[in-house]
Amino acid sequence: QTFIDGVCSRGESDTLETKRVSGKMVSKALETVCAFANTRGGWLVLGVDDAKKTTGVDRLYGIDENAEAVDELIRKLQSHLLPAVPNIRVFKLHTNLRTGQLGSLVGIYVPASDKVHSILDDGTWMRGQASNREMNASEISELAYERGVRSAESEPVDVDFELLDTETWRLFLR
Repeated sequence: QTFIDGVCSRGESDTLETKRVSGKMVSKALETVCAFANTRGGWLVLGVDDAKKTTGVDRLYGIDENAEAVDELIRKLQSHLLPAVPNIRVFKLHTNLRTGQLGSLVGIYVPASDKVHSILDDGTWMRGQASNREMNASEISELAYERGVRSAESEPVDVDFELLDTETWRLFLR
């Protein structure tokens, strides 16, 4: 309950995002998971309204608004993130909702990754202060080099052909 109280009292940040569950929530939630993995990691909590719209316990709508969308997201966590993000943890959190009735939220913990992740047929995302942003090609390349996913050893490099003119090369040609 302390975790849920903390979520209710905070707005979105570079390591926390909340979403009410709707049909279009799935693609936005995947963006957030991808962005968290590509930056510092974080928590995505489903069934919680935006702090800009309402406050406290009034933010708790629960996942029963669209349980199918939650199921779809959990399936896509395994199949739509490339490469797969290891060690994502999904927690079902039981609590009293805004109506006073018992309901559930879903907390998804995404660790920071040492790889660069993209969404199948969508893009590569990074987390800002409280939102996601699609990365451009140079940002993706830079992040890949920073993380050691790409290096000069694994990339083709232009070489002046005359540098190959060595005694060993001439011996090979004979």
